[in-house]
This record gives sequence, structure tokens and C-alpha cells, in this order.
Amino acid sequence: MNNKNEAERQWYRLDNAAKLYPAVRNSRWSANFRVSVTLKKEIDPLYLQQAVNATMHRLTNFRLKLHRGLFWYYLEEDPYPNLVQPDVNNPCRPFSGREKRGQLFRVRYYHKRIAVEFFHVLTDGTGAMVFLKTLTAEYLRRKEGVEIPCEEGVVDLNGKADPEEMEDSFPKYAKFRTLKSRKENKAYHFAGTLLPLGSTHIVTGTLSLDQALAKAKGFGVSLTEFLVSVMIFSIAQCQKNSRAKIELPVKVSVPVNLRQYYPSKTLRNFALYVNPGIEPRYGEFTLEEITEEVHHFMRMNLKEKYLNAVMCKNLSSESNPVLRMIPLFVKNVAMSLAFRKYGDSLISSTLSNLGAVKVPKVMEAYIEHFDFMLGRFLTSFPNATVVSYQNALRFTWTSGMVEKDVERLFFTTLVRMGLPVRVESNLR
Repeated sequence: MNNKNEAERQWYRLDNAAKLYPAVRNSRWSANFRVSVTLKKEIDPLYLQQAVNATMHRLTNFRLKLHRGLFWYYLEEDPYPNLVQPDVNNPCRPFSGREKRGQLFRVRYYHKRIAVEFFHVLTDGTGAMVFLKTLTAEYLRRKEGVEIPCEEGVVDLNGKADPEEMEDSFPKYAKFRTLKSRKENKAYHFAGTLLPLGSTHIVTGTLSLDQALAKAKGFGVSLTEFLVSVMIFSIAQCQKNSRAKIELPVKVSVPVNLRQYYPSKTLRNFALYVNPGIEPRYGEFTLEEITEEVHHFMRMNLKEKYLNAVMCKNLSSESNPVLRMIPLFVKNVAMSLAFRKYGDSLISSTLSNLGAVKVPKVMEAYIEHFDFMLGRFLTSFPNATVVSYQNALRFTWTSGMVEKDVERLFFTTLVRMGLPVRVESNLR
């Protein structure tokens, strides 16, 4: 591929979800996230670089850079290698557009950890985990000489790329029978002291997956519904303690992997969001009442027909022939305004759950745990992620604020419910 000239390189349109991110990013913020694996031995960066090169040769949908066109941004094949880097204390710094060589992800290492940070324009959590598991398997093959089967999301690097991996699945599965309105009430935002730009406070709690599942079952809800409910309970308590004159809704945005509803093989973005929450002006909600609210909201909204209507609404503007011909700089202004109106202002926090990670059996002996975190949001309020491996559930908060009231209340609530939590942080 290094021998290809500019005219020969393949280019791709951004998927529907990705179109927003370049328009709203700036030098201080971009929509990015990170997945990582901690092994039982120290990482050798030379073998890691070899594994990155081999992985990118096959997973061509990650070997891309972002360009600005007249009407839309687009992705183009990247002829340069992605060089591994030592990890840093404040990860997920913005992909600002001045990123070296325009690359859209970074591979980092520290002691036993391999971490990959992605600009959301490239992929979602599902695609990122496929990349990380494949990269880790290739690293172990080279470093440990172990044969690892291509299963549980580990891609065969000797095989040919599947065109469906680069598919924009949104228009493929949209039915356009009806459009779902995006209109919602604004939500409460925790207010605090902002950290300096470039700093992110990361707090990770580790607890038993079995115990967490049992507790969720006791409430009659799923694990995600239980964790979202505890988040809403904690954020609502912060709003109450702030003695705000007007109490706003407390809502947590939950990404929904659409691959659960459609037979998509894409490794690009294919997710939507639902925003369960409570209206504190109706009165003080107990945790039991919140779990009931969240449970019924999720059961009502996580249906293919509803999600398809949301998908169609998101697609409607880009399919308009008049809007498609508007210059990109005008689209950027319009999308930035839409993001402020329909984005972070409607939610108090986010919980993204990657679920239980499974790897080929032979890899298990080499892995301690997985982690998942979001980058600092534009509004800097606390956001959370969950990923589980074997019996360890890792719940990570990230925020751009000095105060840790929400995080403290969340973990304290879990402990009071009989769920021991081991907490670690990147800042004191």
C-alpha cells in the first residue's frame, strides 16, 4: 500500500453517526474513547509494533485518515504506519485535526497494558474491541509463540477483508416509515471547578460481576438498568444538595448496539442512544422507584421499530438533496448548533456498557482484565463506562472537574448495598 499514489488510494464516506464528530470537535475536545487490556507480563514495544503493523494490514477500515471535502468530510487510506507510544497519565487527548499525519487512533503501552484510543469518527465500542482483541492475539502469537484461534472477535489476519466491515449500516437498515422526534427537555448538569485543559480525572471501581448481577436480579432489572439507576440516584442527590431553585430532569444516555437488532458485520459506528431518567420536580425518588422507571423506559424504547424511527430521523437531513449541496462550512455551523440543542444538553451523564468480554480460551491465561473509558466531554460533566472480564466488573468514571461528588456517591451507594468496590484513580 505504501506504493500507492494519492489518486489510487481508496476513499470512503463517513457513516451517519460519524458525520457529527468532525463538525463539533475543536482543539479542546473531540469525541474519543479508549479500550485497553492488561496482560500478566510486561509489554515489549517492539513486538507490539509488529502486531500493530500486521493488524492494520488486514483491518483496513482502521487504516484511514480524515479529509475535508467541499460538501462532506471523507476518509482515505493512510499509507503511513501507526507508531506505538508510551502511555500518559491523562489519556484520550483530543484528536484536534492537527494530529500527526491525520491518524484517527493511537496505540499506547505501559508496563503490562496495551491501550488503543479512537476518534469516534472511525468506529464504535464494538469495532474497537474487535481491533483490540485481534491486536492482542497477534502480539501474543509473536511474543509468546502461542497459537490463537480466530474466534470470539479475533479476526484472521491472513484472510481477506470483508467488504461488509466497511459498510455504513444505517441507511441499509433504515425503513423510513416514520421519523421519531428528537425533542426532549434539558437535563441537570453537575456544576464544578474545571480541571485545566488536557487533564482528565479518571476513577475506576472494580467489583464482582456475579455479585452485581445478583443485586440487579434482586431489583428485577438488567445489570445495565441497575447501574444506570444508581447513577441517576447519585446525580439526583447532587442536584438536591446543590439546592437549585429549579430542579431539572436527571437523565443518563445509554448507547444501544444496533447489531443486536440487525445482521450487520460493520466495524464502523452502528449504535443509537436512549435517555432514561426521572423528573425530580414530581418528588424525591427512592432507588427502588428509579429502577422501576428505568426498567420500563428501557423495555418500552429498546424495540426495533422505535429504534428504526430514530435512525430514520438521523438520516433524514443527509438524504435531502438540497441540504446535501450546502457547503461543508455551513453544515459545520448547523451541526454544531444541533449538537448543542440535541446533544449533551439533554443528558446528565452517559453509561456505555461493552458487556462481558470473551476471548479464545488459550488467551485467558495471559490476560488480567480489560478497561474501557470515554474521553473528557465538551461539557466536562462525569461520564461512565463498564466492561467485564471473567468475574471482574470495571466501572470507570471520567470527568473534567475537580469535584468528585457524583463518583463518590455512586460507589458509596454500591458499598452500602453490600457490593464491595476497589477504587483507583489517576489523580489524588
